[in-house]
Amino acid sequence: VLVTRAGAQADELVSELRGAGLEPVLVPTIVVEFEPPGELDAAARLLSTYAWVVITSPNGARAILAAGERVLSQLDGPRWAAIGRATQGVLEQGGIAVDLQPSRPSSSTLAAELPVARGDRVLLVRGDLAHQELAIALRSRGAEVDDLVAYRTCEAPEASRALLRHALAEGPADAVVFTSGSTVRGLVALARAEGLAVAAIPSVCIGPETARAARDAGFSVLAVSATPAAGALASATARALAPDPKEIS
Repeated sequence: VLVTRAGAQADELVSELRGAGLEPVLVPTIVVEFEPPGELDAAARLLSTYAWVVITSPNGARAILAAGERVLSQLDGPRWAAIGRATQGVLEQGGIAVDLQPSRPSSSTLAAELPVARGDRVLLVRGDLAHQELAIALRSRGAEVDDLVAYRTCEAPEASRALLRHALAEGPADAVVFTSGSTVRGLVALARAEGLAVAAIPSVCIGPETARAARDAGFSVLAVSATPAAGALASATARALAPDPKEIS
């Protein structure tokens, strides 16, 4: 099973796949690069001035926690909102109580459900691939939003070209596990650079948006994990590769 998650964040998924009786082969198709200390550290020093801190991804959660440690800032001043259970989990592991999880894990739902009043200051922490619609929507409701890019996602890292080549040279993969749309695009770009065919490899996806990206890229989808947790994704993969798996429509 090819694992496309960024290498620094793949240990738990690799372990869970092994525990499910599978043979994971790590080929990171993205690299996450955190922004150098600067704007986020400055915002962390002033957290008490914000009504809300909004975190859109686990990497955003890791970034703000790291900034708080660097500047020795108390993180329990504002209220916190998180998109997705995985994001909430990272924050809670860092000692932060999440006050709002939108009813659907999307920016548009959070923009509608976040209880902000005109003039409330909101710190939004996101990655470079996330759209600006959330900040725009909150500003349209009268909030004052500091929209900070905390990390950047680089697709198709050069170092993974050889990893992919070697992985496929050992025999065909039974499945590829995608954890974001960027991992799909990264694999396609790596394969193109190496002259390899990968679209015939069935995929297992962390959620419906990732599954949509996989199908758009020409991959079949054997399963979509019920939750983004590593254990759930590994279990979905194992079930999908059991005898007589059926593709999800």
